[in-house]
Amino acid sequence: MNSDRLIHSVKTAIAVAIGFSLTRFISFPYAQWVIITIFVVMCAQLYVGSVLQKAYLRFLGTLCGCGIAIIIIEVFHSSLLSVFLSLVIAGFVFSYIATSSKEPLSYFGTLGCVTLAIILLGQKDASLAFAASRFLEISVGIVVATLVSQFVFPIHAKKQLRKNQVETLKQLMDFYTKTLVMDLAKVQTVDHHELDEGIVKLLLKQRQLAKGSEREPFGRAFDVDNFTKSLFCERQILRAIHFMHIAQDKLRSASLSDKMTGLLKVFHEEVLTALDAMAKSTPEKAKSFKLPSLDSIQQLRADNKEMMVLQPILYLDALIFNAEIIVENIALLTKLSTE
Repeated sequence: MNSDRLIHSVKTAIAVAIGFSLTRFISFPYAQWVIITIFVVMCAQLYVGSVLQKAYLRFLGTLCGCGIAIIIIEVFHSSLLSVFLSLVIAGFVFSYIATSSKEPLSYFGTLGCVTLAIILLGQKDASLAFAASRFLEISVGIVVATLVSQFVFPIHAKKQLRKNQVETLKQLMDFYTKTLVMDLAKVQTVDHHELDEGIVKLLLKQRQLAKGSEREPFGRAFDVDNFTKSLFCERQILRAIHFMHIAQDKLRSASLSDKMTGLLKVFHEEVLTALDAMAKSTPEKAKSFKLPSLDSIQQLRADNKEMMVLQPILYLDALIFNAEIIVENIALLTKLSTE
C-alpha cells in the first residue's frame, strides 16, 4: 500500500469531518457546497502545492461566476433575456478560456461558467442571497482543504521530486545496462521501447511535481532554473544512450576486437558506477563525486588504425561523441545537486 496515498486519504477524511462539523455549527443554508469543495480540491491532489493551486483556481472561478451572476440579478433582475444572454456569452468566453493549452485555465474556465449556471438556474428565482451563500460556503471549503493539506501531515512535492529523480537515475542505469552492456555481450532479447517509455513517464512526472513544488509556500524556495537544467541533463543522457546503442550495435556487427570490447566495458562500468553513486548521494557527498573517465573510450579512436572502412569509422565517432555527452551531463548533474 502506498503510504503517501494512505496519509492523503486520512487527511481528506479529516478535512471532511471538519467541514461537516462547521456546517452543523454554523448552519449554512446550502451546506453541501462546503463538503463538495473539500472533495473537489483535495481528493485527486496528493501534494500541498497541487491542493493550493486547485483551491486558488476554484476560488477565482467561483468569484468570477458569482460576480457575473450578481450583476445579472441586481442590474437586470434576472430577466429571462438577461439570463439567456449571460449564459450564452459566458459559455462562449469561458469555453474559449477552458480550452487553452495552459492546464490551470481549463479548470478556471469550467468553474466560472458552472458557477454562473448554478446560481442563475439553481432556483426558481435567482437571488443575491443564493449567490452569496454559494460563494461563502465554497470559500469555507477551500480554507478547510488548504489548511488541512498544509498543516496536517503535509506531503510536499519537493520531497517526492527528489525520489522521482533518484528513480529516474536507477531506470537510466537499467536502460544503460540492457542496451549497452548486455548488447556488448550480444544479448538481443531486451524490449528497449518499454524501458524508454518508463523513463519518459518519470521525466513527465518530474514536470508535474516541479509545478507543485513551485506553489508550496514554506520551506526552501524551489529553484526552477536548477530543475530545468537537471531535467535537460537526464533527457540528454537518455538520448545519448539511444545513439550509443545504435552505434555500438553497428560496430559489433563489424566485429569488434577484444581490445575494443574491453575498453568499452571499462567505460560502461564507470558510467554505471557514477549513475549509481548519484542516485545514492546527498548534496554533501556529491562534492567528492568521481566522474567517469573518457580515457578508455577515446583510446578506441587512437587504437583504431585497422578500421579504415568509412562506415565503421563514422559509427565509432558517433559512439565517442555520445559517450562525451553522457559524461558531460553526469558532471553537470553532479554540480547542480550541490547548488
